[in-house]
Amino acid sequence: MNGALLAIALARGAPVIVVGSAKNVGKTVAFNALRAAADERGIAYGLTSIGRDGEPADALDGREKPRVRIPPGSIVALPEELVPRSPALEILELGERSALGRMVFARARLAITCEIGGPPSARAVRATIDRLRALCAGPVFVDGAIDRVAALAGGADAIVVATGGASGATVERVAEIAGDLVARLQTPAYDPQRDGPAPLRIAGALDALLAEALLAGEPQTVVVADPTRIALRGRLFARLARHVAVRCERALHVVACTTSPDGPGGGLDPVALVRAVARATGLPTFDVLAGLRA
Repeated sequence: MNGALLAIALARGAPVIVVGSAKNVGKTVAFNALRAAADERGIAYGLTSIGRDGEPADALDGREKPRVRIPPGSIVALPEELVPRSPALEILELGERSALGRMVFARARLAITCEIGGPPSARAVRATIDRLRALCAGPVFVDGAIDRVAALAGGADAIVVATGGASGATVERVAEIAGDLVARLQTPAYDPQRDGPAPLRIAGALDALLAEALLAGEPQTVVVADPTRIALRGRLFARLARHVAVRCERALHVVACTTSPDGPGGGLDPVALVRAVARATGLPTFDVLAGLRA
């Protein structure tokens, strides 16, 4: 089952970035599942993180977190302060600066578990991913963050959205949130031939106040910098999208979703959840732990 997710994620021939719809929805679990599927097929790869991942416990609530196991032959980019004192990693070169020191590119000689992280700026993140692609013959996997994925908009990256019980109390609510998020992330790029000339370009966020003003006016084309600038939720965004053509300068490419039934109020039905999210998003959806697909 994870092999099917891997095939979808790699179909674009571009870096694969996993982001979460909320905290504790299985983002790193999905990230690890993709890499495990690559390991099973003998695919060498590079890996890094937009933020900081793989720590033993969450810094805010103390919950145990999934670790990141780096297999032999893979190439990892991580900050100097996170490089373990072990001969398992062969240092290849240094890269961009981060809050935890220079980025280090290393090849795993032996399997090792460690934290990974990335630089703070959009330019440095892209440079790190591009360098990983040059050093590695295979794909690059990125443990991402929904609030920073805008930095990578405009590229060919394949985005996998992780969602689950931590984002809503019911199957229906989780699916609704996932559908809303994917609809916004999939905002198409502006095309003058298709969308017409002289659109209304919005420099900042497309928020509720601006949406109501647009709904009161004539239909037109509205262009934001990237999909994460759309600060609308649920029915308001759906109403606006029916009234005006919402477009962006730099598009994102969401290819699949993953689900985790675990939540603070208990577990949701995993079969119902994976099916509901698939219906709400129109995307292939996987529960990588239960081996489910819809």
